Amino acid sequence: MKSILCLVIAYFLGAIPWAYIVTKAVKGIDIRQVGSGNVGFTNALRTIGKGPALLVLAGDIGKGAAAVLLAKYLATPTIAALAGIMVLLGHNYPIYLGFKGGKGAAAGFGVMLALLPLEALIAVVVWLAVIFLTRYVSLGTIVGALTVPISTIIFNQELPYLLFSIVAAAFVIVKHHSNIRRLIEGTESKIGK
Repeated sequence: MKSILCLVIAYFLGAIPWAYIVTKAVKGIDIRQVGSGNVGFTNALRTIGKGPALLVLAGDIGKGAAAVLLAKYLATPTIAALAGIMVLLGHNYPIYLGFKGGKGAAAGFGVMLALLPLEALIAVVVWLAVIFLTRYVSLGTIVGALTVPISTIIFNQELPYLLFSIVAAAFVIVKHHSNIRRLIEGTESKIGK
């Protein structure tokens, strides 16, 4: 019963649309109707600026970490890993917004901080390096996501965590399919533009 409760809570925490909430509160607009239409940090950054967007980032990271820490405390490593996947499902397909959400990078990072902190640190360093070199947030996110299963294998983590890292990376990459297409076409927006 505790395990099921952890997974349900993880979905509903993951589904909290911080970009929607903060953008509505700050500018009175629906973030789904501006910029890329994505309910996430990058679109919030472009739409409402750095300060409020940092609230979005903190909320998304926080909900991922909170859900997994609760599951780790109440259940098993396997349930904690499944809770991480439920956070991603909630973030990407939130019941509160008609199942149309964000791309899962920040929420996934929060999950990683709670499940695999060293791998999370490696992913964020890679993310920052790619953004610094290319000025493409999406490319940094995709490459950062790809490092997660690789570093999880290198550090010989438990099987549930390895499976989570593969699923999470796949989630992030699949949700960035339109960005990948624009990167290939040379039409993806760079940071600062």
